[in-house]
Amino acid sequence: MIDIGDPDGGTVSRFDIVARPDPQTLARLINHFAQRALIPSIVEAREANGMMQVAIEQPGLSVHEAGIVADKMRNSWLVEEVSLRCGNVRQIPLSEAVIDRAA
Repeated sequence: MIDIGDPDGGTVSRFDIVARPDPQTLARLINHFAQRALIPSIVEAREANGMMQVAIEQPGLSVHEAGIVADKMRNSWLVEEVSLRCGNVRQIPLSEAVIDRAA
């Protein structure tokens, strides 16, 4: 796993999201950052196989803050899955955790 960071030495949180394609999807995802007066450094979105794949990178969040944002994203009916990576720490989606424990 690659340790990502910003040029100032802080961590960068990367959110990888799979969501339903809807005109409101991006606005709702970005709103979680706007409510904290933050502007993500990277936002990438594409539609594939009937779903949206969105990647958002936000420097300067603590692991705890990034986890809160990821949990709020997961609560949206538009969002199917959110995985989070903060620096070299990766939070796996719940679906993967359940599969790993069952094996």
